[in-house]
Amino acid sequence: MIFDAAALDAETARQDKCLAELPDSFDFPLFNSKHAIESQRRSGYRNTSAAAREIVDNAIEAKASRIDVFFDQAKREKGKGKKDGEAVASVAFLDDGSGMSPKMARYALSWGAGTHFDEEGTIGKFGFGLPNASINQTRRVEVYTKRRGDAVVTKAWLDINNVKAHGLTHIEEPETAELPEFVQRYLTDNKLTFEHGTVVVWVMPDRLSYRKASTLKEHLLDDFGVTYRYMLNDVELNVGGKKVEPVDPLFLTPGSRYYLPEDKGGAINRYERLIPVRYYQDEETGALHLEHVEKASDLDPENEKTLAVGAINVRIVRFPPGFSVYKKGKAESDANRRFEIRKARRGMSFVRHDREIETVDVFPRSMRDVSAGLGDWPLLQGYAYHWGIEVRFNPQLDEVFGIANDKQTVRPIEDFWRLLASDEFEIDALLKAENNWQTKQRDKKKKPVVTTSEEPSPAENAAALADRIDGEPNKVPEKDQEKVEKATEEEAQKRVGVTEKTLDEAKEAIKKQGQRRGYRIEYYDDPSGANGPFFEPEWRPGNVVVAKVNRLHPFYSTFYASLLNLEGGGRARYALDVMLLALAKGELRIEDPVTKMWNENLRQKQWSPFLSNALKVLEQTAHTDDAHEESEGDQEQTFSGEAADAPA
Repeated sequence: MIFDAAALDAETARQDKCLAELPDSFDFPLFNSKHAIESQRRSGYRNTSAAAREIVDNAIEAKASRIDVFFDQAKREKGKGKKDGEAVASVAFLDDGSGMSPKMARYALSWGAGTHFDEEGTIGKFGFGLPNASINQTRRVEVYTKRRGDAVVTKAWLDINNVKAHGLTHIEEPETAELPEFVQRYLTDNKLTFEHGTVVVWVMPDRLSYRKASTLKEHLLDDFGVTYRYMLNDVELNVGGKKVEPVDPLFLTPGSRYYLPEDKGGAINRYERLIPVRYYQDEETGALHLEHVEKASDLDPENEKTLAVGAINVRIVRFPPGFSVYKKGKAESDANRRFEIRKARRGMSFVRHDREIETVDVFPRSMRDVSAGLGDWPLLQGYAYHWGIEVRFNPQLDEVFGIANDKQTVRPIEDFWRLLASDEFEIDALLKAENNWQTKQRDKKKKPVVTTSEEPSPAENAAALADRIDGEPNKVPEKDQEKVEKATEEEAQKRVGVTEKTLDEAKEAIKKQGQRRGYRIEYYDDPSGANGPFFEPEWRPGNVVVAKVNRLHPFYSTFYASLLNLEGGGRARYALDVMLLALAKGELRIEDPVTKMWNENLRQKQWSPFLSNALKVLEQTAHTDDAHEESEGDQEQTFSGEAADAPA
């Protein structure tokens, strides 16, 4: 290896320059204030609601019975529109919990100041929530707090604008203070008092997901409704004066938004199982493992190799067709709104201590995962919007699920996937079966049945007109003339005494009919199904060229009939009909018997099997968001040769 001396010297010089900026009294703290704080601001909260949950969690842990989130809006400048006046100047979190002493309020603004670290069965644990979430959204956070019986309100704050470039940074000494004016106004308007509790204020937040108050309000209402759905019976949560309603993304909870009973077409609980587990360290290898046990109560939690004992509850839910419906644009019905909720939570929902953490939308699927026994899980595509799975667990199993200090990500250990995919539970197989059921139901519902038109279709008329342009009407090859004449004779005899008086009149009628409609697209169900040809050409009485489409071949189910579900699909189908008629005519007019056999072999033995296999693979692997239902009332449709968007 050749070293670049100049590059090495440049890096050394960069280090020397950085160290030269340190004061003489620098005592090498664990965290260097300015850079550490600015880096911490970029912690991985996905949006404002994810950060806001941390403050709500703290209020719940403080035994609050009511929590209010509201905004101070910036005053509208002269000449500015109304929308500018809705900009959020501050966000307040008001609770009626226990409140804090001045010393505790100061301590709570430091990282790692949690009071529940060694306690089981709590939402909070790490003591990162208040400072971490706050500076992620604002550069200054203020805490106003009062305990029951206190005569004054204590104010503590953290302002990262004042953090030193180097050295230690301390939380300022708290002081007594009045509540901010907009908080007092909210209390008065809502007939509330502040006898005890805490108010956290994000002052002039600069990293909100939405600056407009009305939009931020809806953002928090939607997120809180799902995240705290199991807690809202015990605590009242309001945003901007509006009560948060529970939203169960599985739609199984009576009283939650968009719930519908199963007997009226609502969600169906297909599977539910409580799985007692033990999390332990292998004595020989030191590796960490998760195993199913018959009864968690039978285990000895004092066993030094047993790290945790708990239970995992798994539910799998089916949404019947029409229950959750995709709609472009603004959702107008409950079915549309359910789909919007499912869009954000497609996959496995993880709920810790009745509080949702995350929905994981990537399951183990690689060859390595399968060979390692992690299961054979479905690929989450369009049809996964129409089923759901929820995993609930208690905080004792945090290490199993890789719960981070921000409580918004889940990274289960491999044994979790092995457990669910084991022969005893086979959750992976159940999900694949559910996904396949949804696929078949919606494909059956979406794909129309196409029947032969009584009148010439636009495609058939176009083919006939093309003959006139070429000046070559349909001419039966000499080798097929006897067969066609015999078929004409049989058809004419059937018409005598029914539609015509004599045999000659019947033959003349057949001739004129062939001149009027020299091409036909027909449909049939080949006994060989997908193994049969995708279409068959055939001469009919009156020298009519017929292309018969096999409805049991994937060419029909995956491609042909599916065209009619697309905007402009009727026109595309007629263009495809013209191509089929051209292929049929080309094969039927072959004079040489050997060439004809060769062409039949290509169509039946090569083209059709290839199409069948390729289209089956395409149907199984290429489902995307076009799997959304287009309307709530979709039913199986029957189309003839005429279509609404067909040319006249």
